[in-house]
Amino acid sequence: MSPVWLMEEWGRAVALWLAHGVWQTSVVVLVAGGALWLLRRRSARARYAVGCLALAVVVLSPMATLLLSSPVSAPVEQPLLAAAESGRATSIVEDSRRLAGGVLPSPSPQTMSVPEDSFTRWPFVVGGLWLGGACVALLRLALGWRRLTRRLVRPATPASVALHLLVSHVAGQLGLRRAVKVLESAVAPSPLVLGVVRPVLVLPRGMRERLSPAQLEAVLAHELTHVRRHDTVVNFVQSLVEVLFFFHPAARWLSAQVRLEREHCCDDAAVGFCGDARVYSSALLGLEELRQAGPVVALGAGTQPLAERVRRLLGQAPRREVPRKARLAARAGVVLAVLVASGAAWAWEVPEPLSTPARPRTGLAAAVCARAVYPKDFTAITTYENDGSLTLNRISHRISVSRCGRIRLESADGRSPHVLLYDVTTRERVALDVRARTYDVIPSPGDLGLPLHLPDGCSESQKDCQLQGEEVLEGRLTRRWRRVHAPHDTMTQWVDAELGYAIREESDLFGTLRVSNIQFVEQDATRFVIPSDYQEDISP
Repeated sequence: MSPVWLMEEWGRAVALWLAHGVWQTSVVVLVAGGALWLLRRRSARARYAVGCLALAVVVLSPMATLLLSSPVSAPVEQPLLAAAESGRATSIVEDSRRLAGGVLPSPSPQTMSVPEDSFTRWPFVVGGLWLGGACVALLRLALGWRRLTRRLVRPATPASVALHLLVSHVAGQLGLRRAVKVLESAVAPSPLVLGVVRPVLVLPRGMRERLSPAQLEAVLAHELTHVRRHDTVVNFVQSLVEVLFFFHPAARWLSAQVRLEREHCCDDAAVGFCGDARVYSSALLGLEELRQAGPVVALGAGTQPLAERVRRLLGQAPRREVPRKARLAARAGVVLAVLVASGAAWAWEVPEPLSTPARPRTGLAAAVCARAVYPKDFTAITTYENDGSLTLNRISHRISVSRCGRIRLESADGRSPHVLLYDVTTRERVALDVRARTYDVIPSPGDLGLPLHLPDGCSESQKDCQLQGEEVLEGRLTRRWRRVHAPHDTMTQWVDAELGYAIREESDLFGTLRVSNIQFVEQDATRFVIPSDYQEDISP
């Protein structure tokens, strides 16, 4: 694998992830926003749980789609479309001679509507832009954490013994068993919890003198609730999600709602601890004098808008400084822009890289596939039984079916040297002798019986056939057809609904045929042509 191919594959995967991530994130956030609105009068814990679940879905849904999505086959299909537009019915013998001579059909100029060199490079460009933006966002997060540590933690000093005892008392009341390091800093804007694995509580110096004992205990209960709930870990993961989706305003809005609801949860815990919402509200207003813009990597009582939180605790409606009409117009504009971008991302088909070695732009597939006959390529085992005998009259073959309408039938155990090639479109049959390295074109095309009789089977012509309904046969959904060949022979055929291919046939005269062990594979086109070193068998 060349480095260029690896980079193009990486770019295509990233572009596909971004395309699905844009519209899926918009859908998830719209659903989450509606759920949050319906739960606006419920507890903050319920809204916080909905927000965290929505963030998890935002991350996992495009990844799951990327893993489950099949690669685009457009580069291979362009030559096939050219052959189909020409109206030429493919022939096993013709294509075998073309391939032996090295002459392959090429796509017509009409099918090349977009310059490949520019169009197929777009995934790499998009992936590079996203990687650059994500690196910048990650660098900002790391620098913010480093600046916060150097500014608050390094110059901080251990808290006094009395403050340590008070913190231990509040932690015991909350059921927090793990020890929490307590520091005092002269530059801390408000009480903060820092760290992920070992959280550190940083308190503004002199806060004990500014607040009453009841207010101080309520504020400490808020901070220690963050530690007890492991909010530092969730906040760190949330910051990484914001790095991945730095480009999506809906994801940032959802993350901001999760942070706000997390503070509401801790506010409710602090009110439950002190027993009076007014005491805790007055403590928050006291912290407002010290508050500055708190970083997203820190958790604390002063890191979110305090005035709105106080009004919530006191049961008052939030104050809106922006006029209602302007606010609604701005929200509608943002939502409309996000929906337009999401629709474009949903409709965008990521092109295939130019240098993908497993998907040539011209080659054998172009020579043997004029049109798609079956939805998928597959291989299976065919079993023939007559008179209900499982020993003497049981024959098994390996069948390979190409979506282009070519079929190969050979011995399942490799004992028989005979191979049969069949073209559904032209109904041409060629018998190969693997040992003698010869082939014989069977001159009389006709109905060979399952698994090679589909051109006149019930799934296509439906002549003298009666549809008896749908059945699940060997775990696959099938349509059951019944046809009368002659007064002494009635045939029942089960056609697979997904493949359009009969996987079982029961005849009163000829016995039963079954197709089992169906596996979807990408067929090699050389399996459906005559090898170049085979000679035609001209013996009478």
